[in-house]
Amino acid sequence: GIAIDRVSGTLYVVDTIASKIFVYSLDGKYIKTIGGYGGGNGEFNRPTFIALGRDGNLYITDTMNIRVQIIDKQGKFVGKFGRRGNAAGDLANPRGIALDSEGHIYLTDTLFNSVQIFDKSGQALLVFGRQGMNSGEFSLPAGISISRDDKIYVADSYNMRVQVFRYIKSSQSNNSAQQKK
Repeated sequence: GIAIDRVSGTLYVVDTIASKIFVYSLDGKYIKTIGGYGGGNGEFNRPTFIALGRDGNLYITDTMNIRVQIIDKQGKFVGKFGRRGNAAGDLANPRGIALDSEGHIYLTDTLFNSVQIFDKSGQALLVFGRQGMNSGEFSLPAGISISRDDKIYVADSYNMRVQVFRYIKSSQSNNSAQQKK
């Protein structure tokens, strides 16, 4: 996974095998390394994807630690959430990560074949998707990206497609995603 901070001209690259985040300038010069292998705060076990939030923090799927870690751009630990389980809000194999315009955190989970949406504190808000080949169903969803107008793009790997959803803002703070037709 990669994330680009256009303001500072910084590129963040997840090295899954090394369990580290490498930081480069956009012209390719090495700046520093963040993290290392482990299960503690700021340590990673097979991280996969990374997203830069509008709050300036980096959100990293720490896949084999079954969690999301939040760090600042200097590499300082800010927070984490996630736990292994099989209920809504639990994680099995988190992969892709993205944030919408309101700071909601979207995670793909390849074992649950779903997308889960969390608030900034890590509280589960919504789950959508299930195993299958129809619209709104997934088979190994991996990457996810959200456009500035909150369109949600999900790489549905084994179905060999990208599905597009739309975040619908509610005046009552209820969150939902709707399949774009």
